[in-house]
Amino acid sequence: MAVTRPVAGSLLLVSLSVLPPPALAEEPTIDHQPVECSTPEKNTRICAYVLDDGEVKRVRAYFRAEKQEAFYWSDMAFDGIQFCATLPVAKKNVTALEYYVWAVDDEFQSVRTRTYPVSLSPTSPCAFPVVDEEPERIGKLVVNATSEKQGTAIEEFEERGIIQFVPLRKK
Repeated sequence: MAVTRPVAGSLLLVSLSVLPPPALAEEPTIDHQPVECSTPEKNTRICAYVLDDGEVKRVRAYFRAEKQEAFYWSDMAFDGIQFCATLPVAKKNVTALEYYVWAVDDEFQSVRTRTYPVSLSPTSPCAFPVVDEEPERIGKLVVNATSEKQGTAIEEFEERGIIQFVPLRKK
């Protein structure tokens, strides 16, 4: 758009550029089909599609045994289509897990799903158990603590398959 204004006997042409406002970065979106049940004494597998207008930087699965105070987390790896994490095997006395998926992008925008329950009850039938039996994945689990109270070992889960537990260090 051009505007003319008289300036001391001459015309001055002033260009006013109308630029669109800078695009606002949007948080990632998580498309996830909740895992409703799994098989006791097996590794549960959590997968989700994560999209962003920029770059997805990190995706994690936060999990705990039902009614445990604090969550643990594991990174979700990109398999070419979606992000997935294999959870450790819950101990025999655990009948349910709780989990959510969290993602952050290259603009530090983050989002998480709601918390979902996963039934591990051996008495209730599980029509579509979501388990991982891939030896490469179930034998190389890295689990991280979210609370100093979780100590130096994972509780309510078997240590089998966990190659590293990362406790939260006291400050």
